[in-house]
Amino acid sequence: FDIVFCVKSKRNCLEKRKPWARVFYEYWYHPLILQAGSKVTKFFHILMWLMAGTLLGLGIWGLVEHREVGLGLEDFFPDDNQASVWATMRTEELASWSIQMNWGEVDYLNTTTQMKVIKQFEDVVATPHVAELDTHFFWLANFAVWTTHQCRENFDREDPEVLACGVNQVYPVDNSTCTGAWMPNILQLREKVFAEDPDTCVAYDGGVCRPTSQMHNEDLILNNTEDVGSWCPVFDSWDSDKFSFCLGKWRELTGSDGRLVLKNATGSRTDCDGEYLNDEIVQVPIPYAAGPTMFAFDLFTHQTTIDMLEETRAICDDNPEIHCWLSGIPYDYWSQYIDIWKNFWKIGLIAVLACFGVSFLFLVSKLYMDRLFSTGKIIGGSLIGSLMITITTAASLVVVAGLSTLFDVSFTGFSIMSFVLSVGFAVEYSVHVVARWMIANATYKTSMERVENAMDFLFLPTFMSFVSSTIGVACLAFTDFDFNQVYFFRPLIIVMFTTYFFGCWWLPAALVLLDFDVVKLGREVSPTESHLEQKAEPLVKADNDALRDEELEEVEDGKVTEETPVHHKHHKHHKHHKHHKHRQKKHPGNDRHGDEESP
Repeated sequence: FDIVFCVKSKRNCLEKRKPWARVFYEYWYHPLILQAGSKVTKFFHILMWLMAGTLLGLGIWGLVEHREVGLGLEDFFPDDNQASVWATMRTEELASWSIQMNWGEVDYLNTTTQMKVIKQFEDVVATPHVAELDTHFFWLANFAVWTTHQCRENFDREDPEVLACGVNQVYPVDNSTCTGAWMPNILQLREKVFAEDPDTCVAYDGGVCRPTSQMHNEDLILNNTEDVGSWCPVFDSWDSDKFSFCLGKWRELTGSDGRLVLKNATGSRTDCDGEYLNDEIVQVPIPYAAGPTMFAFDLFTHQTTIDMLEETRAICDDNPEIHCWLSGIPYDYWSQYIDIWKNFWKIGLIAVLACFGVSFLFLVSKLYMDRLFSTGKIIGGSLIGSLMITITTAASLVVVAGLSTLFDVSFTGFSIMSFVLSVGFAVEYSVHVVARWMIANATYKTSMERVENAMDFLFLPTFMSFVSSTIGVACLAFTDFDFNQVYFFRPLIIVMFTTYFFGCWWLPAALVLLDFDVVKLGREVSPTESHLEQKAEPLVKADNDALRDEELEEVEDGKVTEETPVHHKHHKHHKHHKHHKHRQKKHPGNDRHGDEESP
């Protein structure tokens, strides 16, 4: 009738009925939770503790054992969308992304630094989810080999008249050549793979370092080979100008790139229009350099992708001596999930601590305004009250997050937002329950009576709040978009039931156990006030019954019709109210009880 407002209700407008939630309270909630001395109530209190412990255990188990993180591209589209089908097939069948290593300005003229940079590259390649790649594809290693007698460019050069190895390139400033050196393999770099049978091909060459048995005779003459089992190519005793000159020759004669920073945009023109030589001048010191294209593979889950990011960044980004960084789609997109687990606990901890602080200030300010107790008792009671609110909130947060993971909700920014909403709902329930329990007047002697006083007043509004919020969240279940169902409906519906259970079922059962004087902060009442408070509700109920019976008789006799002015009805109500006040003064002990609820 709120919607079809033109339709007249057939039920008499004067007929009063108890709200169905009130009926639920009187016939179910009160007998099960608030009936003092009842064995059924004691059983249900134990059941509340068992249910709370079970839920908390499931939540912790879900967070520890079933935690997943991240959103894939397929999650952002409906299942029948073309983009979703493509993203799903790519994840399930290919599960690979290209990545790249990058360096800033590094002292490449230092031989130890050269080997450390190559070591970084080889260590990243050695991680479980990065595809195998020979070290000679890395520009620095390739250039170092080019400066030695192991250079192969002279065997396959475009111009037979021009030698293409570093040992053949003369630096005009001092007539020295771009000849490198060999150093002992002190960093355990990979060695080049050699087949035992010369006619057998190997799948990968491996590294660029060599055992002594595979060294060139001229290189062995230059080095003391005693007690050295492995050697690595380096370039030593060069200045920046010679380094720039030799890098330029290496790029020009081998066609290599190295993704270095160049001083000029293009090289020299050739006889063919639009073609240029690869003879640009390399900027030294080198401000930026990049490695070859690499591939991360077997990234079938978000967690696997994050593991790959953490494994490679530990070698590159987290290196305190030589800093480098990795790039590519996995690092651009999945980086947001690396610390999401820590961020969840950080945000949750801040929310719970804020809950404790705000609830403590709320209780202290409320009790200080009443000025009924000493400062020590107010602070002590407020601490206990805010602690109970905080425990309720923290338990709700852990259970909501843990149960959500059991229902396949991954940790993302969206789901964490839903998880943390449980703090607001838990505080909304618990702060009212605890506050009303603490300030119940002194006529309620036991903790059970004070809890009953609080829930008798709060059950209806909290229950209707729970029902209305749950109905609103339930609408999300009917969407065809799985993203909404998974990351909003599932966690939020768990929020509704979990926070209501902990705030309005477990919390009253827990407060019953706290029968301490420090939490009894209600005002003292005189015997007359206590007597009137206990009798006021039956008197009002009886008076309402008498008024209703009188008006019903007038309706039946035709004295009150639909055209009867409203003020006439109000006048009769006023007279009856005055008569009730007179009767109450005359008979203060009137103890009539009505069956209807006091308005």
